[in-house]
Amino acid sequence: MEIIRVEDTDLQDIEGNRCRTFRAISEPLTAEVLVNDIEHYQRKRVIIICNTVSQSQGLFRDLDELNSDGELIVTLLHSRFLPEHRAEKEAYLKEIFAQDWQQQEDNTCHVLISTQVIEAGLNITCEVMHTHLCPMNSLLQRAGRCARFGGEQGEVYIYRSFQVNPVNAELTESDWEDTPEEPTQKKQNFLPYTNEICELTWAVLQEHTASEQVNENVGFRIEEQWINTIHTEETLLQHERRANNQMNFEQQFNAAFFQGEQSVANELIRLVDARSVFIWEEPIFLDDEPIDPKKLLAFSLPISTLCKVWQDVKNLGYKIDWMFKRIENPKDKYIETYSQPNGIPITSRESLIASVRILVNPRYVYYDDQIGLLIGPDVVGNHFVSPNKPQRTHQSEYSYRMDNYVGHLVLMWKCWREAFPTTLKRNGEWVETEMSSVRDELLQAGGRFIRTKIFPDAAENEAEALFEYLVFFAVLTHDLGKLQVKWQNVMRGWQAIAHSSFKGTNPHSHLLAHTDYNPEDKEQRNRLKAYEKKHKRPNHAVESAFLSREILKNSLLPLLRDGFNADSEQISCILHAVIMAAGRHHSAWAGGWKMGDVAKLGKIQLHPGANNAIASSWRSIARFLPETLPLQPANLSREVYAVTKEFDLNRFDTAQIEYLQLYSLVVRALRLCDQRSVQLPPVKEPSKQSLNR
Repeated sequence: MEIIRVEDTDLQDIEGNRCRTFRAISEPLTAEVLVNDIEHYQRKRVIIICNTVSQSQGLFRDLDELNSDGELIVTLLHSRFLPEHRAEKEAYLKEIFAQDWQQQEDNTCHVLISTQVIEAGLNITCEVMHTHLCPMNSLLQRAGRCARFGGEQGEVYIYRSFQVNPVNAELTESDWEDTPEEPTQKKQNFLPYTNEICELTWAVLQEHTASEQVNENVGFRIEEQWINTIHTEETLLQHERRANNQMNFEQQFNAAFFQGEQSVANELIRLVDARSVFIWEEPIFLDDEPIDPKKLLAFSLPISTLCKVWQDVKNLGYKIDWMFKRIENPKDKYIETYSQPNGIPITSRESLIASVRILVNPRYVYYDDQIGLLIGPDVVGNHFVSPNKPQRTHQSEYSYRMDNYVGHLVLMWKCWREAFPTTLKRNGEWVETEMSSVRDELLQAGGRFIRTKIFPDAAENEAEALFEYLVFFAVLTHDLGKLQVKWQNVMRGWQAIAHSSFKGTNPHSHLLAHTDYNPEDKEQRNRLKAYEKKHKRPNHAVESAFLSREILKNSLLPLLRDGFNADSEQISCILHAVIMAAGRHHSAWAGGWKMGDVAKLGKIQLHPGANNAIASSWRSIARFLPETLPLQPANLSREVYAVTKEFDLNRFDTAQIEYLQLYSLVVRALRLCDQRSVQLPPVKEPSKQSLNR
């Protein structure tokens, strides 16, 4: 099997008259070797590429110490710089290492120390490149930044190892652990790459170095031969590994994604190389400004780096307060309130590996625009904290306003059916814009999916009508939990405060869906926080899913059975797709109720006006549905629903993937309607007279 094939007639355009040589070096690369080479050959443009960030940082420090007279201008580039600093460096490098660098009136030697971030995307060149051993395809990508343009001559030196001075050795090795994860594993010497492919590459390079052609240009045909030799063997190795691991992975994915088993999900997380790392000073006072990780810039660090830091902490011989914490959203009972993220101390290596978002103690974090991010128990922090993400070019900002229950659903359905003008804040200024209808965005896709995956015999208009009905039921039922007595009592209490103190709307006797709240008003934010300390906002999403079953059984089930001849499995799965959408319209990971939740809930008691609100909602929005399919109105039959057993939202398995995909389409439509509805002007609850016309 050949991986690359380029015709001879194309080679002249590709290669021009440049010349690039390759040589494998068994001795380690050091800062002293670099300086000697620069001085002996009077180099002016030098690039060094390391396999890991920590290697590049250690080598940068060594070279900086040897460069006390400042004769070299050394730049470090890797992935652990803030975006603005990395962009500045890349712009500078494109100018200094440009095609015409020899015409620049500059007698200084410029040195770039980098990682694989320059393997693609940076159009730069140099006269000599020193690189750590890596797979052949990556090596040739790196070499493409040496003698890149026609007429240039360049030399590429490949080293099996890098070596730094003892004072910086700890930093250089901070991207991998001293011991492999499993006793049977071999230590990987060329991280992040495997030993196998790197050794294959080294063998080819050694053979070339020992040949008579070592000082001759390595043209495209030789590169093609190297690639085909190395990566044909690698492909076979990867295929064997995939075959051995595929069944186990599918079993784990099924358990984690469809059954929501956290322990298995943690095991799958182990397979992901990088983690999102944040740094902030933990709030001292309860009324400190809330921290929102979604608004902060995160560093992406290999788990091997974090495990090495963890190991260094364990080897200290004394305890520090903490190094890592797992960032979690507020627990279920706080999920719909405004609260600080939880920082759970990480007390084991296994817990570290199973974490996705990680908070690092700022006492052990250093950052500047020269060396980038450093983390470790021996690092002296410089009070660096994760900065805010830059504002998007197009940013919308709006506050919640009081919506009565029926009015909120009417607005959502308006967003489904109609495009509408609105004002959005962009770059700090309010501008007029047109928001398209969710129906136009998703109806055809939903209809095609139903015809392709579920009911292939359905007509196009029938499939689209069914998808629209599913969205209708999701909208109708997603806030049923807000009709609980306790939810209405708590939120009406806050709305009374908003009305009396912040010029909010008088709630009168309306059943509410939203309350007035402006997150930019600090006084209002503090008042809400104080109110919710005494009056916790009840959850409503899973409760909505639980209650929706009766309405779906009485209305959607007959439609599927009589209109589509659906069998019992199809009916059950389609109903559950809507139930999942209602239960997960806030959080994609809502799992339902366990026995502990059942004991706490006991029952769901609805407001006496709940039935009228549901009936009014149905009349207000069902009249806009297509008449393609028959639909019977439905409502809840009781004011009190006993909660006596577990309620599981995770029920689809890998054999029912099409229904999980259907859920994804329905819940996306639901969320878009919900999000856009707050940008519409409020509507009054329809009167009985208008609904009976």
